[in-house]
Amino acid sequence: MRHLFLLCCLAFAVSAAAAPPTKQRRVLYNLDGDSCLFTRANSKAPVATTVDDVKRVVEEIAYRGSRVDTFLVCINAQVVYYPTAVGTMRGERSTPEERAAWPASEHQLAQNFKAFYDAGIDPYAVMLAEAKRRGREAFITFRMNDAHGNDFLRTKFWEDHSECRLPNGALDFGQSESRDYTVRLIEEAVRRYRCDGIELDFNRFPRFFKGGAADENVAIMNGLVSRIKDVVTEIGKVRHRHILISVRVPSNFGRTPPTPESARALGCDVPAWVRNGWVDFVTVSEFLFERGDLPIAAWKAAITQVPVYGGIEAIKGSGQHNLTGEEYRQAGARLLSSGADGIYLFNFFTSRELFEKAYEPPYEVLKVLGVKLTQ
Repeated sequence: MRHLFLLCCLAFAVSAAAAPPTKQRRVLYNLDGDSCLFTRANSKAPVATTVDDVKRVVEEIAYRGSRVDTFLVCINAQVVYYPTAVGTMRGERSTPEERAAWPASEHQLAQNFKAFYDAGIDPYAVMLAEAKRRGREAFITFRMNDAHGNDFLRTKFWEDHSECRLPNGALDFGQSESRDYTVRLIEEAVRRYRCDGIELDFNRFPRFFKGGAADENVAIMNGLVSRIKDVVTEIGKVRHRHILISVRVPSNFGRTPPTPESARALGCDVPAWVRNGWVDFVTVSEFLFERGDLPIAAWKAAITQVPVYGGIEAIKGSGQHNLTGEEYRQAGARLLSSGADGIYLFNFFTSRELFEKAYEPPYEVLKVLGVKLTQ
């Protein structure tokens, strides 16, 4: 009995040592993977970028005194942004006529991609390494079902599988081929990039099925997330480390604030994913526009095992200027007061995409974001 007791204690100790510690994240920053490669500080037009420019993007976010703890870089939007054996690289399926109609920014991005990859440089690997060098957690973020619909985001898979199509290039996860393809893409990305984790972004875009009953869709999506967890776990074993999985939950295109119930109606039972140990933390955010009414309390009541972060969108309405630093500070304080474990920024950088009308994001607020306001 004594030997059995010692074996049990040893097994518990090994298990505890293998379990990742819960990290306190103050601010998480989602960096879109395209405009950061054709804009720079004070640029008023699309520009060629260098490795130093790419590193400077990270420095602007993760400077000394910045409260950003976690840096997430997007590497796909149906297409992927790197040479791929599984999917389609951005712009690859565009016709000559479509290419001729591309905006200047897309032409510049294609030129910048070619220059980097022809030189054997992966700019996203550079970003992730620079974030780590600066002491930050480094994630890739994977858009689960982007539906921007641009020709340069069209994939060969979408062209070849009419049965899997949703509008604007998105996929029907009710089809096993869509799920298999997505798992292969995620496996390729995680194997390619040395990162602390991967975010599964279900909010770009929050539509996954042509039809079907809610319970059936939930079971299908549970199976997909479980498979992704298994793949990421296996890669982590090879690297002798735990690779984190986070989830940005689906909203419903801003019609109502996103709740656990509204996410489940779309097929995403996020609390179940957490209970099953598939997800290490969760982010709740709106779709595109900042409303200031995220129901964080409902999510915290449904998810008690892992951190829940609250997102801030960059604009309040169509055609409006990006939030000011003070507006970001106020929004962050409201989220903390409502129980969020930290703040998540999306599209923070987009004022640079206005080119001749561009203005700089309020990077200085990153020093105070995520601090509760005093009375």
